[in-house]
Amino acid sequence: MAKRLKPAAKVIKAVGLKGDVKVYPFDGSFEQYVNEKFLYVGDDPTTTQTLQLSAIAKTGKFIRYAVQGNESREDAEDLVGKLIFTPADEDEILPEEIIGFLVVTTEGKPIGILADIMPIRGQDIYAIDSGRKEILIPAVPEIVRQIRFDSRTITIEPMEGLLDL
Repeated sequence: MAKRLKPAAKVIKAVGLKGDVKVYPFDGSFEQYVNEKFLYVGDDPTTTQTLQLSAIAKTGKFIRYAVQGNESREDAEDLVGKLIFTPADEDEILPEEIIGFLVVTTEGKPIGILADIMPIRGQDIYAIDSGRKEILIPAVPEIVRQIRFDSRTITIEPMEGLLDL
């Protein structure tokens, strides 16, 4: 079975002459992977190569890392714009696994097709294409009740007025 990967950070720019990079982590858990595991770098999860980093300095939201194997600024520049992926947990649902699922209410009424997942701090937002308009709903347990891979459906219990906008 192929390794399931999730985007965890992005290489923003090359720093210095020794091949260091500045990285923007997507969440606070990124730093634990740097110390414990191999990371993967690439444009998407299917075209990655392994990567080992060690932290040098943190400035605001960005972290400067030394990249094992990089010897020059040019080596670092080859990584700029690439995503850094970490292994997904076994029970973690990745966005690409549920895009295209039919979204229905708990009463069985079809709402539309899950077209996109927008990550924001604290929770994701599901963008549902109803055929007439785009409906945005927060991906929280109070609303998203069930995701079924066998029937490719997502069951939601929308709060009053959520689907009327």
